[in-house]
Amino acid sequence: MENKTSKYFKYAIGEIVLVVIGILIALKINTWNQNKENTKQENQILNQLLIEYTNNLNQLNSKIDIRQEILKSSFILLDYRKKDVNKIEADSFNLRVSRMITRPTFDPELGVTNELNNSGRLYLLKNETLRNKITSFPSLLSEVQEEERVTFNHVENLLIPFVSEHYQIGKIIAEFLNDAEFKKAFTLSNSEKYTLIKDLFEQVAFQPLLMHPDFEDHIALMISNTAYTNQQSIGVKEKIEEIISIIKKEMESIN
Repeated sequence: MENKTSKYFKYAIGEIVLVVIGILIALKINTWNQNKENTKQENQILNQLLIEYTNNLNQLNSKIDIRQEILKSSFILLDYRKKDVNKIEADSFNLRVSRMITRPTFDPELGVTNELNNSGRLYLLKNETLRNKITSFPSLLSEVQEEERVTFNHVENLLIPFVSEHYQIGKIIAEFLNDAEFKKAFTLSNSEKYTLIKDLFEQVAFQPLLMHPDFEDHIALMISNTAYTNQQSIGVKEKIEEIISIIKKEMESIN
């Protein structure tokens, strides 16, 4: 009896060991499959993030370039005030004002970023630094967007009404509609020209507007607001470039 009992226990222990080994193997296979699936999903997410942040970088670079043109035109208008105004061409004045009153805004793509932050799938990104940057990116935009609103409100509520009161704004609109190079940067595409519209508006004297003391104040505010907004934009640009660099490195390590 003792011999049979001993054999029974040995057999039972052996069965238990086999079952445990089987469970461990199954768990390992399941973990391997899950890790493989997570890596596949991570690679898909990285590709989506790369597209999103590359698009954002391209758009932001375009808005920075537009603001540089706004600054350039603003400084030219200030310089015009020091020259013989009778030697300044009306078309040149109209062009500079049309560029100065442009209101560029950065409208980033955040679909993938928001989905990751809201769905709880952010854990699929193994790189902790990347996770932190993706999480904090939307909050980085608040300063730029606030400055854009300041400039937008100034142009929309003060500057354009002031120009309309002291000048014929039709010629300025006509210059903007036919400013192909500038509009391409603004819209990121080739747009239609409206050549004939220029002849629909009568050219009136622009000198009173140019030499108006309040016009100088408006130009100064445009320079100040635009320069500060671009400084904030360059900071965001650097953050986007960091994110793109990390994404590319992670994709290389996976592939």
